[in-house]
Amino acid sequence: MNVNEIIKGPILTEKSYQLMSSGVYSFKVSPKTNRSETKKAVEYIFNVKVEKVNIFTVPKKEKKLGKSKGFTTKYKKALVKLMPGYTINLFEDESPQDQKDSETVSENTEEKAKIAKKKAELEAKNKEIAEKLAKKQAELAKKDSETNENQEKRIENQTENQENSAN
Repeated sequence: MNVNEIIKGPILTEKSYQLMSSGVYSFKVSPKTNRSETKKAVEYIFNVKVEKVNIFTVPKKEKKLGKSKGFTTKYKKALVKLMPGYTINLFEDESPQDQKDSETVSENTEEKAKIAKKKAELEAKNKEIAEKLAKKQAELAKKDSETNENQEKRIENQTENQENSAN
């Protein structure tokens, strides 16, 4: 059997993460494979030394989705224990991603500083505009009160003129 066909992929669960710290890795393997083929495949693909391999078949389980019932597919699972000092990095993109994350964090802090500066400038402009509006409103209120007084005087003069003309 071809080495690439033996290992289907890693099994990543909470339990498998706990086992990884003790050097045991779990893989989904081809149903036709055996322990020795799995050992050779892991050693060849990951360049590690394998101490022991346990293989077992995970049975199908009944699942429900709404009203319909079905079964999960059965598969073969391999628990591979490595020799001390060897590890498998299942997440090779992790280290460059960490560097990218740190770069994006520094960029984010710079962007946040720029945004905070712009907000402060906008708040200052808003205060100036609010002060100008308050002054204009005060001037308009003054003019309105003056026009109201002038209108009252005109009305009084008109009523006096009407009274004088009536006499």
